[in-house]
Amino acid sequence: MPDKTSILKKNNASGNLNIIIAVVGVVVVGLLTIVAASGMVYIPALTEILGTDKPVDLGVEVDPILFDNIIEEQGMDFKDPVSDYQLTSNIVYSDTSPMDLSLSSSDLSSYLQATNNEGPLKDIQIKLGDNNQAEMSAYIDLNDMGYDFKGPVYAEGSISKASDNSIKIDLNSAKVGLLPLPESSTEQGTQELENMINSQLAKMPELNIETLEISDGKLDFKGDYPKTADVISE
Repeated sequence: MPDKTSILKKNNASGNLNIIIAVVGVVVVGLLTIVAASGMVYIPALTEILGTDKPVDLGVEVDPILFDNIIEEQGMDFKDPVSDYQLTSNIVYSDTSPMDLSLSSSDLSSYLQATNNEGPLKDIQIKLGDNNQAEMSAYIDLNDMGYDFKGPVYAEGSISKASDNSIKIDLNSAKVGLLPLPESSTEQGTQELENMINSQLAKMPELNIETLEISDGKLDFKGDYPKTADVISE
């Protein structure tokens, strides 16, 4: 007849093993959820369930016709395919002339998607607010730029004039997928985005930003802006 003490030890060992397996299982599921929640690593089913396979939808309607209307109304001349005009492209600007325009969230988002959807910033949506405040949602892939990063990003903050030929960006918060970015990473991301935009503005001869304001869901610009743009292959 089996010894009762031996049976109890076996039961306790089995129980402890079950507890360990359960704890390990919870930890693994938790880690997978965190990774999937960032959107930086694709995990089948879980990524879709968490909705981190694509950027946050800000409810901004995007239409290529709006982009065409802006180009026509402002008399802008793009010498190359529209998709070549990305924030990271080497672009030569010319023929600066007075410009006075007001863009809605849909106008601006349509413009940015038309020119950037084949670059590091895809599916960009900008939701304009008031007092220079705006929200941005996009899928960012920086692998071709030497950074091991890709995923859906959301940020909210302000965009304003810094000088006659540069802008200032202040992000209040940012997320990668569902996870908030630490303050240090948000500050670094803010600086990188600001530098990327201002590096393009610096290439524009005689650029003059007289007015740049976000109010009542509109971006108002008044000043001198180049009408011709040509992408130079490196």
